[in-house]
Amino acid sequence: MSKTVRMARTIKRALREPLSARTWRELVYSLLSAPFALLGLAAVLATCLLGILSAGVILLPLLPLLLAVDRALAAAYRGMARSLLGLEVEVPPRPPRGHGAGGWLARNLVDVSSWRAVGYLAIRFPLGLVQFLLGFGWWLYSLLFLLYPLMWRLQADTATHKGGGDPGLGIAGFRFDTWARSLILVAFGVLALLVWPWVQRLPLLLDRWLMVRLLGPSASQRRLVLLEETRELAITEAAATLRRIERDLHDGAQARIIALGMRLGRAESRLLKGDAEKAVELIAEARAETREIVQELRELVRGIHPPALDSGLEAALTTLAARAPLPTTVRVAVGERPQAAVETMLYFAAAELLANAAKHADAQQAAIAVLESDGRLRLLVTDDGRGGATLAGAGSGLRGLAERVRVADGLLTVDSPPGGPTTVTVELERR
Repeated sequence: MSKTVRMARTIKRALREPLSARTWRELVYSLLSAPFALLGLAAVLATCLLGILSAGVILLPLLPLLLAVDRALAAAYRGMARSLLGLEVEVPPRPPRGHGAGGWLARNLVDVSSWRAVGYLAIRFPLGLVQFLLGFGWWLYSLLFLLYPLMWRLQADTATHKGGGDPGLGIAGFRFDTWARSLILVAFGVLALLVWPWVQRLPLLLDRWLMVRLLGPSASQRRLVLLEETRELAITEAAATLRRIERDLHDGAQARIIALGMRLGRAESRLLKGDAEKAVELIAEARAETREIVQELRELVRGIHPPALDSGLEAALTTLAARAPLPTTVRVAVGERPQAAVETMLYFAAAELLANAAKHADAQQAAIAVLESDGRLRLLVTDDGRGGATLAGAGSGLRGLAERVRVADGLLTVDSPPGGPTTVTVELERR
């Protein structure tokens, strides 16, 4: 694309920006900034005043009520940000409920998110006024300058009818009292209206930054929520694994062991009847059945902890690549051996990603790499398939794998443009 075409598109976008839906939503937000800033200031002053007066404990039970008002205003700001600015701010978690009136009081007074909301409302008062002036005020004056010739003419006709002079607008001693001079204001109004969207967004940049940090959860709160979610996922995953093992044992090994016992019973019966030839045949079948049962149990154990991992991650991945349905290369560049749980997670992730590449991507070859950087291990599985894989893709299994990786405090990312190649990265702490 040539520079001329890019410049033409940029100019076209700039000319359209004052009429865009985003700009007008931001105008509504700026218009609401002033009244909400006044409400917030009143709530902050009331909270601070009651906080000072409640030093004598008598008014202390009223303080949580004002903090609830502060939280309600914070929720209103989050709602406006979501609907008008397209900014999603998470609701911070509340402390756990206590017992009795004392627990209720303590829960509200130690709620960090409530006091952070008070801080936001305090900052929001001057910021809201600036937003109102640079948003709604700038737009209004730009519009007035555009319409100045009409207003000046009406004002001049009224003044002439009443016998007065032709006033016109005066700025620094210069009066815009002719048609030619009024067009200067029109040109200024056009220019001001064109730059208005970006002027309006200047205070919004700071407001967005403040909302995410003061009205959303803190880093420690996010960490706590993540730990609670991963704990639930770990419990669910463990229960599902136990059910799978129980089902595999019941439907597989257990049924075959029962059949083995019955076959040995028949062999015993044949021996008692003197039919040694048939008994030997049944015992041979039982021996073959035993080997199959042992192999099935080994496969089951491999699904819990692959024996190949006893020799290290590189050896296990090399064995996995040798068994893969498509040619696969392996490269492992790590220092000290990771913990067993991390090795197991990386092994099963690589196994599932290789299976996905063969089953869903129509890949002809794949590559596995394990790298280490800043105390974190990165597993990269690349294939030359058709691409287009996403975490939300049906049948890919990537979403479930991403959840299991998240349980281990890790991260799974997918880079899969249409047409390929696909690279899935699993990042874990080596611990």
